[in-house]
Amino acid sequence: MFSEDGITFRNTEASDYAQAYRMWMDSGGIGVGSKEDSAESIARFLDRNRQFCFSAFDGGRLVGIVLCGSDGRSGRFYHLIVDPEYRRRGIGHGLVGRSLEQLRKEGICGADAVIFKENPANEFWESEDFRDRTDLKYRDIQLDSRNIWVNRDRRSGEHQRALRGI
Repeated sequence: MFSEDGITFRNTEASDYAQAYRMWMDSGGIGVGSKEDSAESIARFLDRNRQFCFSAFDGGRLVGIVLCGSDGRSGRFYHLIVDPEYRRRGIGHGLVGRSLEQLRKEGICGADAVIFKENPANEFWESEDFRDRTDLKYRDIQLDSRNIWVNRDRRSGEHQRALRGI
């Protein structure tokens, strides 16, 4: 556990899920899968990657979280969020920096982050020296059609549900 400017950083625990889920849903910039981002799936992810995942607290209030995992070759960042009231205070930098430090300790040579093109957080990732890979095209496949992606439309504030099928 580390503290900086009244903010406490520690490895993420499954008990952080309810507060994190609310932040992800309210953000407007993070896609949340009904199954892959369920409490059970996040707990399973943490069992495998806890050393790379960090949460930031002001007292008992979760004010930032980052999920990061590794396959042993590279790292991947997921669902970084900092409460809007706490942005521009170095919390995102502290979360990502701790994850990168752990990846380095395990001999991991690189990491990436998948961010929606129109997400203002792209500026943050650029400030952290993550480069835009215009030479790559990202592709995915949905293995469970019951996994519904919920995205929040920034303009209308309405939740949009879309099945991302094969």
